[in-house]
Amino acid sequence: MTFQELCNQLEAKIISGYTSGVSMEEAERLAGEFLAAQFQISAELQKAALDARMRKNSVKSLRGQVYREAATAGEKKPTEAMLAALLDTNDEVKAEQLAYDAAETEAENLVRLYNTFKDAHIFYRGIAKGNFNG
Repeated sequence: MTFQELCNQLEAKIISGYTSGVSMEEAERLAGEFLAAQFQISAELQKAALDARMRKNSVKSLRGQVYREAATAGEKKPTEAMLAALLDTNDEVKAEQLAYDAAETEAENLVRLYNTFKDAHIFYRGIAKGNFNG
């Protein structure tokens, strides 16, 4: 089962839990399932966060390289405004920035999933302990 399939399956269980209700035994099983999902999401989040950090460093490095090349290209040093405009319009810099933004968004999405599954774990654990009228 892929990670996306797991997320879709657990989302369906959340929906089913509030539309159909669950027994205490089923709630206990679901609490464990959501806890296990948190472990998987945590591993995915670690990869996504590392990817975002690496891409951020890549953007900084590329911007520095383009800046240095442009600043030393001619006899006359360009103004800071011209260098900033060059960095903002450079295709390589823009592509790397988009990749960084996508990686950061993916990491943020995984944090939201982790928090949702944490809440689902707590919810179902409460039902299993009889703390809710489920």
